[in-house]
Amino acid sequence: MKKQLVIFGAGKISEAVSYYFNRDSDYEIVAYVVDDAFASASSFLDKPLIGLSELASKYPSDSFQMFVATGYQGVNSLRKDRYMALKEEGYKFANYVSPHVYGDFSIGENSIIMDNAVIQPCVTFGNNIFVWGGAMVGHHAKINDHCWLTGGCQIGGIVDLGESTFVGLGAVIGNEVRVGEACMIGASTLTTKSLEDKTVLLVPPTEKHRLNSSQFTRMSSCFRV
Repeated sequence: MKKQLVIFGAGKISEAVSYYFNRDSDYEIVAYVVDDAFASASSFLDKPLIGLSELASKYPSDSFQMFVATGYQGVNSLRKDRYMALKEEGYKFANYVSPHVYGDFSIGENSIIMDNAVIQPCVTFGNNIFVWGGAMVGHHAKINDHCWLTGGCQIGGIVDLGESTFVGLGAVIGNEVRVGEACMIGASTLTTKSLEDKTVLLVPPTEKHRLNSSQFTRMSSCFRV
């Protein structure tokens, strides 16, 4: 018999998370919950949608588990706040690891590792962590609570990633680097030295070419028909 699960959140992240829990987990999603101000509909993904003030009476902590499926707003602080508040109310939390992910690692609660992430041996994941498909985490890395690893990022071996840090698409963090708390590691950045708390790393967007695609095709032999 599957365990009964209530998901906090009714947006794109919740929809993505629901796909995995519905596909191949030990949980049955029975309802969604949001802050009262956002409970403007009665259902989400064909399940009841309720305000947070109704949660304890309709889906009490002794019978239902939770998963907080919100994004990285406020450098993951929104997801952290909701997770901590529900924990204070006595709720236990689900986690999800794709059956297509293999390795010797540990993972805390309210965490998800999606398809085709590569996890090397002896990695430690804390609580409330999102690892999107295609991310790579090197051996003996420690990913602390509330972090967000976006698809395609590369975390080197023996890295210590500080609580609530966001790692963007295609970012690379070298071996044995210590990253502080609440850092924003932007897409396609390269980190080879340790960073203090709340560091922001960004690279500028690629400049667009002076020619449009039709002009470029005429000028480039490899694109000519």
